Amino acid sequence: MHGNYMEDIVRREKSYEFRRYRLAPSVQRIWFYLTAPRSHIAYICEIDPARTRAAVDAPLPEDGMLGNAEFNSVRGGEWTGYDYAYRVRSVWRVKEAIGLTEMKKAYGIGGAPRGMVYVPEGMKAAVVWNEQECVWDEAETRGLSECLRAGT
Repeated sequence: MHGNYMEDIVRREKSYEFRRYRLAPSVQRIWFYLTAPRSHIAYICEIDPARTRAAVDAPLPEDGMLGNAEFNSVRGGEWTGYDYAYRVRSVWRVKEAIGLTEMKKAYGIGGAPRGMVYVPEGMKAAVVWNEQECVWDEAETRGLSECLRAGT
C-alpha cells in the first residue's frame, strides 16, 4: 500500500479499505505493507467482513469518508474491480516496523508482498498485534476498546 493511502486511514479520513478480492471470513486483521521507499509493515488494522455492492449488503455510509460514495455509485473507471469494502475498526502502529529484509530472513517471505499474503505464524508470534501502539479504536467510546485494555 502507498503510504498516503495508509495515512488517510490513520487520520480517520478513510473508514473502509477497498480490495479487488474477498478475504476469507476468518480474516480479522490486515497487516499493511507500505511500499518503497518505506518497504515495511508498519500498521495492523482490525476489519469487518467484506461489504459488496450486491443488494444483500447495505450501501456504505456516505459520511464524507474517502471512497465511500464512490464505492456506492461508481461502477467503472478507477473503481472497476474494487468490489469489496472492509470497514476498518482499529489501527495499531507496529512499535518496530518490520522491514523487507527482516521479513525475508526471519519469516521466509520471498519478496515484497503484493496483493494478499497471509502473515507467517512466526511473525504473528513475534509481533503480537494488540501489544503494539493503538492509534485509534472505534470501540473507545463504548468502553470495549482493545486500546483501553492494552493500556496504550
